[in-house]
Amino acid sequence: MKTKKSILTLLKIILTLLILYFLYRQVAHHWQEIKAYQWEIHWGYMILSVIAGVGTLFVLSAVWLKIIAGFGHQLSITKAFRIFYLSNLGRYIPGKIWQLFGILYLTKKEGIPPERAGASFVFSQMIGIPASLLVFVLAAQIEPKLLVDQIAVLGDKSAYLMTAAMVAVSLIMVLWPQKVLAVGNAVLRKLKRPQVVFALDKKVALTIFVGYSVSWIMYGTAFWLFVRAVTNGAGCSLVAAVGAFIVAYQIGYLALFAPGGFGPRELILGVMLAPFLGPIAPAVAIGARLWSIVIEGLAALLALAVKK
Repeated sequence: MKTKKSILTLLKIILTLLILYFLYRQVAHHWQEIKAYQWEIHWGYMILSVIAGVGTLFVLSAVWLKIIAGFGHQLSITKAFRIFYLSNLGRYIPGKIWQLFGILYLTKKEGIPPERAGASFVFSQMIGIPASLLVFVLAAQIEPKLLVDQIAVLGDKSAYLMTAAMVAVSLIMVLWPQKVLAVGNAVLRKLKRPQVVFALDKKVALTIFVGYSVSWIMYGTAFWLFVRAVTNGAGCSLVAAVGAFIVAYQIGYLALFAPGGFGPRELILGVMLAPFLGPIAPAVAIGARLWSIVIEGLAALLALAVKK
């Protein structure tokens, strides 16, 4: 067991170093262009981007509130925000499992049984991630350059194949939510958590799916405002910014070895933005991490200010 743990730790370190190396090469290759670019912050767009980013976190909290209400637990939006956001900070610990532990700990204080809180977390991931990826593939239909050579591994028809797949997954989520919950219970069994019985109406499932889709569009729009703030709108459309940010965010999130997705998110975002921003794309991607830290810092302060 100890040997297996050591091997996994070593693999995580190797993966992290590889990602950081490629990120370094990405920046170094375009360093002269990045250094020569006339960087200027437009504070109006920057402030709007931060407000939109924090607002998105409130909307995501409201969607989770809808899920937990389905288990018969009523919370105020402020308490839902406190629980959702503070537990979300657990993704900065490698493995992401601390995010689940965070939500179990905070919901327990509100009298919510751990099996229901755990199920709400699993279900939010099972709906939220496909919703975000559906937004990405739809954006790729409008901005085909989002599927650059490094991403479009299936060839010229990748956009259509990916869109069809995500539409199919999304329809399953909405039309057969109980099947989704059965998969969620299987995940809970793997985590050695009690299973839950939760009758989810299709209308409620649709509301949750749409809520997550809107949230990701909002977050992508906030990122677009950031791009405009630092590049004066240099060739990156709203649709391109939304699509690039969503897929980079989710790849970073799913990279379990990377705390907060640091490294994978910036690497992928630099690649995705390159067709639109050219050589300055890696610098914008790294700057976006600082931007997101500001948003998350403000959100943390707001969450901590909520009365327990």
